[in-house]
Amino acid sequence: RLATEGEEVMPRGLLKTPADIEGIKRSAAINIGVLDYVAENIRAGVTTAQIDQWIHDYTVEHGGIPADLDYEGYPNSVCTSINDVVCHGIPSDDVLREGDIVNIDCSTILDGYFSDSSRMFCIGEVSDERRRLVDVTRESVQAGLAAVKPWAHLGDMSHAVQECVE
Repeated sequence: RLATEGEEVMPRGLLKTPADIEGIKRSAAINIGVLDYVAENIRAGVTTAQIDQWIHDYTVEHGGIPADLDYEGYPNSVCTSINDVVCHGIPSDDVLREGDIVNIDCSTILDGYFSDSSRMFCIGEVSDERRRLVDVTRESVQAGLAAVKPWAHLGDMSHAVQECVE
């Protein structure tokens, strides 16, 4: 129906089977688990290179492959974006300090299935401005996810995010 009404419709070959969805969920369990591990260990004094190593080790120990590693030559298992770095920061010997916010963005491959997620972390006490940024960002992601429904439009999701942010 949508195609005959002129809507752009995803080719059937891109639709996921129940087995595909279960494979993605197994991959995501590792991806979420590694972010939970980071949450338990991240603190002032840790370097983003250490976080990269944690993510690599955890992912491999749980049977996965860090999808970022060697993707188009990328040398790390994760992206770590501190403070004003919007996304895709490269792990280094940069030390996290009290008051920093850091986004950890990682992807996992398990049995050919990919998962991808990120999480923001506040290092110790952060400014009200940074806390608000983290909180509103989390709320807007949740609003966008709540708007995702079969055969809905991408604009529905982006509208929910926009409304939440405003």
